[in-house]
Amino acid sequence: MNNHPAARRARMPPCNDTTVPKWDESCPRELPQYFKELEYLFADCSITDNTQKKEYALQYISYDTAETWLGLPEFGNNIGNNTPRPYTYQEWKLTVLRLYPGTDASAHYNLGDLERLVNQTFNSGLATLGRFSDYYRDFQCIARWLLANSKLYHNEERCLFQQGIPTSLWSKIVCCLEITLPDHHPEDPYDVDQVFEGAKWVLKGTDTSTTKTSNGTSGIPLSSPIANAPAAPLPMLNALEHLEALLTNGNAQPHQQFANSTCHFCGEIGHTMVQGTCMKLEQMIQQGKVCRNAEGKIILPSGAMIPNYFSKRLYMECIEEWHRLNPGQIVTGRLSSNANPDPEQAAMQQSLIHEVMQQDVAMGQALSKEEWIEALEHELFALR
Repeated sequence: MNNHPAARRARMPPCNDTTVPKWDESCPRELPQYFKELEYLFADCSITDNTQKKEYALQYISYDTAETWLGLPEFGNNIGNNTPRPYTYQEWKLTVLRLYPGTDASAHYNLGDLERLVNQTFNSGLATLGRFSDYYRDFQCIARWLLANSKLYHNEERCLFQQGIPTSLWSKIVCCLEITLPDHHPEDPYDVDQVFEGAKWVLKGTDTSTTKTSNGTSGIPLSSPIANAPAAPLPMLNALEHLEALLTNGNAQPHQQFANSTCHFCGEIGHTMVQGTCMKLEQMIQQGKVCRNAEGKIILPSGAMIPNYFSKRLYMECIEEWHRLNPGQIVTGRLSSNANPDPEQAAMQQSLIHEVMQQDVAMGQALSKEEWIEALEHELFALR
């Protein structure tokens, strides 16, 4: 028996072997990596035949996916052309990759991916160093690709990173950076790495374990607007949304839902930025200073995101500062079921909604879920 290393030729592993290339079909972005690992095996096993390469590529994927790839014209021979020749493995691979838009290297990420990450992170919070590190790595992964492909500017990158940090944590990070970077100009946003260093100091001693799911994401879905919703007056719609939130959260007592919450818009305790719960936010929307886009995000009249001014901590302060620097920018022609609302009636409705939202916090008495829903239904009836 010849045991010389040159005489022992490597063989392609069977499909149930632990060393075979794997591809999670729910992540199209990972398909090029599957082909790359497959081609390492081809080189190691001295496989050069195009047909063999195609057949081995089908061996390590699911049956349904293999059927799709097998049915491509490029898998067989180019018999129909005037100069018949077999399709190469590379031609077939490019055709396969075109079936999955997420594999396109020229559109790996977009600005919407970065904005979704920022909004998800702000909503979920950054209470530990491990969670902040996840945010930093995910942000840098997307932002660096956008910067390298001229789809993002450095100042946009810095401002977006700061917008994903909750207000209370951001104020502590700023205090730290003011000490470590005393010469930093107050109108310039801090660099992403500088903010991360400040966060590591502020969150020192907290849990450093990751909070990611198995697919590498935070697993926090963004809320989406309901298409073709029936028209309704804004105050009544807000109260209905609040009632729906109570119905979907039956285990929580009404007086506990917002009692310990801090609004990132106005800074007051007892409510959040959920549509209809912050009176100052609703007033600014009524005044045309801000509006909500199709995703429910608060944006400026120009459609841009709210800027992050160094000396301003709350969204309300940033919006007022923006309007001070850009006078006359007011949203006109807002869609409403009532084109010419009565100012007195609108004020009464807003006051009534505010009373409903704050009643559980002010009174301090715990009602049952059924009693609270009955009270809300009574107030809704009074609005009609």
